[in-house]
Amino acid sequence: MPRTHRVGVGLLALSLFVSGCYGPFNLTRRLHHWNGQVGSKWENEFVFLVLAWLPVYGLATLGDALIFNSMEFWTGKNPVDPPSAALPQTRRIARGSDEAVLTYRPVSDGAELFIEQFQQGKSAGSLRVTRRDGMTVGLDADGKVLVSSRSMADGSILIHDGSGKQMAAYSADRVEQLLGAADR
Repeated sequence: MPRTHRVGVGLLALSLFVSGCYGPFNLTRRLHHWNGQVGSKWENEFVFLVLAWLPVYGLATLGDALIFNSMEFWTGKNPVDPPSAALPQTRRIARGSDEAVLTYRPVSDGAELFIEQFQQGKSAGSLRVTRRDGMTVGLDADGKVLVSSRSMADGSILIHDGSGKQMAAYSADRVEQLLGAADR
């Protein structure tokens, strides 16, 4: 190997160690997320194998390792947007021996919130909140509708139980008051 090539390879290797940056690997994560949205599990697997064979995944990882993660380390900015908007976000809320785990995730037609409840470390039920037919719907673990709400044109909200019976109605003014109280 000519001396200039050895120096170049040495500098490249040194740059990896000097940056000290593991990094978020945004490009690789975005590629992986896109691959998971292609279609059925068989289509996703086929596309994954093709991208691994070509080697798109390898090039994305190399690009992240050598360029984008180092740029973020030195400048604080990564030119590849993180896929965080597409990844689930989880929060844990605990009070005494009671706990709730909330997982928010984007879905193709909006967003979904999954709430798992625990009492003294044991499961106490779950609720999935999603949009369906213009309504916000709360579903149990089996997919049965427990509660639904519909926003009306005048700003009011109607709340129904799983059988469709109206449980509550909030005027537009009351909704504004409740939202104002939530902002404090």
